[in-house]
Amino acid sequence: MNDILLMEGGNLSANFWVALISSVKFIFAVPASYIFGNSFIHTILITSLGGISGIVFFHYLSRYVIFSDRIGFRMYFSVFRNISGFKATPSPASLTRRRFSRRNRLIVWFFRRYGLAGIIILTPVLLSIPLGTILTYRYSSGRAGSLVMLCVSVVVWSIVLSATGLFFR
Repeated sequence: MNDILLMEGGNLSANFWVALISSVKFIFAVPASYIFGNSFIHTILITSLGGISGIVFFHYLSRYVIFSDRIGFRMYFSVFRNISGFKATPSPASLTRRRFSRRNRLIVWFFRRYGLAGIIILTPVLLSIPLGTILTYRYSSGRAGSLVMLCVSVVVWSIVLSATGLFFR
């Protein structure tokens, strides 16, 4: 049993890919880590670090995109518009009525039913890390602990999924 828990991890490129997968779609990272031959402890470390780095990256990206009235954001798109000649003019129909897709309705239903805690708990498993981080930032931009709670959720899910993966190894 100790051989499985403390076996030597894979190479650097395999660890990079596992961390990259866990920063975007966390649930696929643990099986990928075990496929690359990583140990239990190594899997927890790599997937946790990758998930936390994805949360931090998408948190600051969403901070920049949601509050898009900043000068740099407007300047980037004005340069893009000047180079490409692209002009985004909304159609009159889109100005009159807002359309909700099935996905938007599901997100609103989920948030009303489970709240911010539900989004934080289920972000690594059911939602993707980018979507869960953006939703968390959008609905809790004033709460300082939301980023820490997302990171704790990633570490806990990393332990749970890695322990579950030991049984199927």
